[in-house]
Amino acid sequence: MADVEDSVGPILVWIETDREGAITPATRECLSVAIETGGQTGADVVALCSGRDAETVAADASRYAVHDVRILETALADPSAPEALAAMIVGACAELRPSAVFLGESLVAADLAPRIAFALGVALVTDCARIDCRSGELRLSKSVYGGNVVATFAPETVPFVAILQSGCANAATKRDQAPAEVAPLAITLDVSLPKVEVLERVVEPRSGPALAEASVVVAGGRGVGGVEGFRTIGDLARLLHGAVAASRPACDAGWAPAACQVGLTGQRVAPSVYIAAGISGASQHLAGMSRARTIVAINRDARASMFQVAHYGVVGVWEEVGPAFRDAVARMRESRS
Repeated sequence: MADVEDSVGPILVWIETDREGAITPATRECLSVAIETGGQTGADVVALCSGRDAETVAADASRYAVHDVRILETALADPSAPEALAAMIVGACAELRPSAVFLGESLVAADLAPRIAFALGVALVTDCARIDCRSGELRLSKSVYGGNVVATFAPETVPFVAILQSGCANAATKRDQAPAEVAPLAITLDVSLPKVEVLERVVEPRSGPALAEASVVVAGGRGVGGVEGFRTIGDLARLLHGAVAASRPACDAGWAPAACQVGLTGQRVAPSVYIAAGISGASQHLAGMSRARTIVAINRDARASMFQVAHYGVVGVWEEVGPAFRDAVARMRESRS
């Protein structure tokens, strides 16, 4: 790819959607960072859309402050396989000569970004929390060593690939002016490229907000005692219009599904309120929820590490505190209705 001295190319943002077809909050935050970064460097922001409902998604993306929107098209029967989608984005880079490629934090982005960076032979920065422009050069910051140190990176390749952390910026909002231009971008791919065939897609039923998007998260750990303790977790989450989360030990014990796991090997969340019940506060779990604005810890052990990061704490057993907490919230809701 080009050297850093070359002229500034556009910033490409891959548009990811949720299962309802809406642009994800993480992607809208990514758009916000890209727009701000483009304002500092003079780079246009180009949104990349693909998939079954690409035209609808592109029309939605065009309402944000982007320069234009490109719909990636290919002759492949199913371009949703990770290697095919990554190759389409790499093909878009060959056509558009970008200065950077941004993706919002997600499991899909974690799969795509390394493939894109490897294919292009360029730098990759994951978990990026901040991007600054200093003397015309970009600096990307991220937390390392479980959040104890902030590392700053200066990519030496153009483009570079970055995954932006959820919660790193306010989500971009739609503008009132005319939408950006939407145009197709044909990408030629080898029909033998996909090595994985998708046989079936199963969407688990969900009530309430998705974990990654919830403003309130109620999480349970080993200290909640078992499945019954998680029923109380679920009751409280519903009353607070929040999502249920769990520590890895709770998921390993079968008390909560793996999709609920928060931590270094699970999801990372940044809600307004994070209630940690029966969670000791190991560094692996803190890495997934330390960006919460307000942390409430409930634990029978007054020396639990979670109390060191919590804004509010209750020392007590969940079997007593949990139902009392749930019932108090229920009474408050009833009094306001």
